[in-house]
Amino acid sequence: MGSSGYGRFGDYPGSSSFGSYGGTGNQGNSSEYNRELDCPVAIDLIILEDVATSEYYSTRHRLPSPGEDVELKDCLHEGRLVVISSSTGEIIGNLPTEYNYLFYCIESGMHYSGNVRSSGEFPMPFVTVSLHA
Repeated sequence: MGSSGYGRFGDYPGSSSFGSYGGTGNQGNSSEYNRELDCPVAIDLIILEDVATSEYYSTRHRLPSPGEDVELKDCLHEGRLVVISSSTGEIIGNLPTEYNYLFYCIESGMHYSGNVRSSGEFPMPFVTVSLHA
């Protein structure tokens, strides 16, 4: 079975069309939160989506190395939050939709940066990142 929607914010609980501010998914056990904004200060080990079709992988034909600096782009790209390379600005992958609530954190002035924790080609291209405000 599949799901309905278009992969955009209005399709997910926690989006403005659902009238909710906070996060709805698993924010992970290793997250720390800024209680005033209800936004995480740090999120560890996020597995990015759509890495094999990303700008970075398509252009370079390789994955970013562990330790490479990354940022959460401060605006949506084709309706999704994306992680970009700090040095090139190229999109590395989409943030999983369970983190869509971070859009509200970005709108309230938070900026997320971090680094690549792991990457590999098998069984398919993947990148794991950690982000902090």
